[in-house]
Amino acid sequence: MRRWLKRITPQRDLLEKRWFLRPFAKTLLDPCCWTFNRNSVARAFAVGLFIAFIPPTPLLPLHFICCAIFGVALRLNLPILFATVFVSNPFTWVPQIMASIWVGAKLLGLDLAPLIHGFKQQGFGPEMHALWGPLLLGALVLGAIAAGVGYMLAQGLWRARILYLLRRRRLQSSCKSSTFD
Repeated sequence: MRRWLKRITPQRDLLEKRWFLRPFAKTLLDPCCWTFNRNSVARAFAVGLFIAFIPPTPLLPLHFICCAIFGVALRLNLPILFATVFVSNPFTWVPQIMASIWVGAKLLGLDLAPLIHGFKQQGFGPEMHALWGPLLLGALVLGAIAAGVGYMLAQGLWRARILYLLRRRRLQSSCKSSTFD
């Protein structure tokens, strides 16, 4: 997996040549932001999942701005961070927003039935302000849950892969040693 990730990651020297990245080249091209190890990948995956639950904004690429800020500030693996944010895409926005509103409403103790009834009669506009609180709280909670599960999943998968490779290496070395006996 490490080889595949390195193959699809843009080369650092090519990024240095981009005129719009030159002011940020020193911090953006920090080696910690480009290394592929268990901790950097797991942390970037977790933060990327958290950022993915930020409600989408059509005019401002808020997810990418948050990725750049958190990635450089926390020295996370930038390719994994930016790739993970694509969990939130136009196909997943509606279920993500609906789940965030539902979770936020449950945590705030709000009843969504009057809001849904108001949407059916008056449309989205007049009742939209009532949904911001549950949406943001639900997105925060679901993002934190996704980040925690994602961190544990990335750590577990990395460890499972290492154990698999170690077992395979042991089997290969035992087969080679038994053929020479």
